[in-house]
Amino acid sequence: MSLSFLVLGSSSSGNATLLRCQTESGTRNFLIDAGLGPRTIVRRMAMAGLDPPRLDGIVLTHADSDHIRNSWRRTLERDEIPVHIPVAHRYDAEREAVPRILSRVFSGSFEPAPGVRFDPYVCPHDGEGSSAFRISCGDASLGWATDLGRVPEGLLEHLDGVDALAIESNYDRGLQENSGRPDFLVRRITGGRGHLSNRECLDAVKRLTSRQDLLNPMSHIVLLHLSRDCNRPELIRALWAREAPELLERLVISAHDRPAGLLHIGPGAGSTDQGVLFA
Repeated sequence: MSLSFLVLGSSSSGNATLLRCQTESGTRNFLIDAGLGPRTIVRRMAMAGLDPPRLDGIVLTHADSDHIRNSWRRTLERDEIPVHIPVAHRYDAEREAVPRILSRVFSGSFEPAPGVRFDPYVCPHDGEGSSAFRISCGDASLGWATDLGRVPEGLLEHLDGVDALAIESNYDRGLQENSGRPDFLVRRITGGRGHLSNRECLDAVKRLTSRQDLLNPMSHIVLLHLSRDCNRPELIRALWAREAPELLERLVISAHDRPAGLLHIGPGAGSTDQGVLFA
């Protein structure tokens, strides 16, 4: 049993990741968030050399428009795709995009398919929070945390020991403070219930890896939701090179307009593949 995932795009203009779970009963395919429309998803998968699979479900971190796009409603109805929604975001998701008959509300751990488990942890983000996940398929595990204003100690405990991690690294503080954005927006982003800075992200990753690297080192560390105006990949790489050079070879930085490499967790972990994922 193993996991593979492909970040199709991640930013304030849209977030979606393809998750493949190889279980004893076969391959299960999910999206984590659907903030890119169905046509864009197909194009991004083609860029990665993949044919779109039939989805077994979509799992939402929260219901902001960059995580569930209203253009999904017709596709959800046609293909009868269930959408797993945090309880606090049910009504927003159903109003915007998700037919009620396909809505699957969660407040704790759930299994969207046999052998696949999501353990959520609610993080501070705006009014209703955002769900981070520990995703498990057999012995393979993936930590997922985006749109969080800070990193609670409980989240680090929740993700302790995961085989790979995807976490938000939204903004560079200097670029944010000198962006010319309205003060209320800067306060919303940086005030502990908005987004995670590059520094806060790195500090969280260092704390997690220091707990587990001797026993179970992470194979991949993927950075999500970079601000297009207030961040730069080269700033992130320079920060990590200065303060965590031992982690650089595991670092993957996602983009807003193209897919990242296909990453595997479990047998063959550590490999990146742009080839065919689905038989």
